[in-house]
Order: sequence, then structure tokens, then C-alpha cells
Amino acid sequence: MKIEKIFGCILSACMIVSLLSCNSENEFIGSAQETIPDVEVSTMDMWVKETRSVSEYLNMPVLHFKDEQVYSETLRQLKNMTENERFTYFQQLGFEGAYILWEQADRELDKIFDMESDDSHLIQEMINTYKDKYSDIFSFNTVDLFDVTPYFTFTDNDLSLLGNIKGYVVIGNSLRGPKYDYPTYDLDEVVSATRAAEPTPIEPGFKGFKDASLTIKNGKYKSTMTIGRIVNGNSFAVEFKTKKKQLFWKKSVKAGYSAMLTMKSSKFNYKNTVFCPYGKEVLILNLPIERVGNVFDAVVENFKSSRGDAKGNQSFHNIRVI
Repeated sequence: MKIEKIFGCILSACMIVSLLSCNSENEFIGSAQETIPDVEVSTMDMWVKETRSVSEYLNMPVLHFKDEQVYSETLRQLKNMTENERFTYFQQLGFEGAYILWEQADRELDKIFDMESDDSHLIQEMINTYKDKYSDIFSFNTVDLFDVTPYFTFTDNDLSLLGNIKGYVVIGNSLRGPKYDYPTYDLDEVVSATRAAEPTPIEPGFKGFKDASLTIKNGKYKSTMTIGRIVNGNSFAVEFKTKKKQLFWKKSVKAGYSAMLTMKSSKFNYKNTVFCPYGKEVLILNLPIERVGNVFDAVVENFKSSRGDAKGNQSFHNIRVI
């Protein structure tokens, strides 16, 4: 009996030790997994070798995503957030990247544009001071000098949301940069026509058709709707833009849009209400060009912008696809 009791005690002790060992191992594994967060704030110097071309960027913060799936899901969620929700997200991360810095700069510029003043010298002085302040991190229009919108030094819609001020993120162990390492200036039709011979950055993806634009005005705001196409595709599209004016100067602003659009040709008749969400500029119609043809008429009714109550209506004839 004593031997059996002793054996039983030894067996129980072994089981306890085994359980404790398993628990410790599980805790270690869990702890190791927790040390790899889905998203964290890092610095550029951890992911790029120092060279003369990037030495000035080494201390810049950059978001590090665990993998491609986390990056894509974060991007999807942010695109569906309001501006306040995005601010809260980045503040909780402790990250001041492209989105936050641009919003802060844009709000500062908005204060100048909201001034009720006809003193052009005062406004010019304030704008010059503003541009000097932000010239190190943003680019300003070198073609249309009255456009004082702060532009990113790169062109990439996704990385203007999640990237740092130079358009970089880290996914897994790889540093990813923007699609284009140059700014994309917003050029009005008149400026584009008069400066067409000069090589300038252009808006990738959309091409507007000649004489296919409608503009409405709401106080200081001017909103334009242009019928066109996707450059690297086979679909019609509509571009929406809104500018805010202060005397001679202007800046791009965000807005939401709606309109009733009719497109007619010898082989097609299309009529539908189009909506462009706040902050978006190009709406792809998913309408193949060959279904309509290379020459068509269009009618725009009740074109509205979220910046005011003005409505626009206009008919267009013999629009040619280019």
C-alpha cells in the first residue's frame, strides 16, 4: 500500500509539472505572437540603407504593417471612415503621416480663404508666408501660380492616406514607395490649353472630353463636372472638382456630388443618376465606350455639389471620344 501511495504521489507530481510546463510554453508562444502587432509606428532607418538620396528621410516615422492582408484591410476601413474617425485612428497610433499633415495644412490655408478682405497685398503676404512654412514637405503648383493648394510630392491615392509625408509604408519586411514620385497638379482647362507644350505632371487615369464640362457656383466655391474616360481602360467616367476662391487665388476642396446624366448616340441611350461620394473626384461609369460610340450627345440635369444649393443643367452635342 505504501509503495502504491508513493507511486501515486510521484505520478501526480509528474502530471502537475507537465501541465505547468505546457502552460508556460503556451504563455511563451502567446507572448511571442503578441510582440508582432498588426500595425505599429516605426522609422525609415530601420528599413532602408543610408544613401545620399534618402539620408534626409531616415528619421521620418513610417507605418509598419504585419503583412499585405493587414495593410489592405486597414486601407479598406480607412476609406470608409469619416474625416474625424481617421483623425482619431491616427492619433491613437501616434502617427503624423501624409493624411494628418495635409489636413492640418489645408485647414490653416482655409482660414486665409475665409477672411473677408479685399486687401490683395495682405492676402498675398499671408499666402507667401504659408507657402514658405510648408515648402519643405509639400509641393506648390508651378504652372498655375494662383493655385495655392498644397500638393504631395508624390502621386498615389492609397499612400496619401496611409503613407508618411514622402509616401512610404512598410509591409512585412519590405519598404513600399508611391506609384509616382512627382506631384500631380490640378490644372484648369484654360491653363492646360495655354501651357500644353510644356511637360507638366498630369492627372493619371482620367481624360476629359473637349467641350463636355459644366460649372456651378456657390459663393466662393466653384464646382465643375467633366465627362470623359479612363485612360488605361475602356470605360466612360465623370470627373468632379471644386475650387474655393479668395480674390485672385484658389485652392482645391473636397465635396460630394450628384447629377442626372443622359448619354445618347445612334446606337445607345443611357440615363441614370450619378453620385460621387465626398472626397472622391472620379466616378467610373462602367460603361464601355464601344456601346455608345466615338461621337455622342449628353444632357446633365440637376448637377449639385455639397458645397451649396446651386444646380446646373446643360446639353452637349457631338462630343468626341479622345
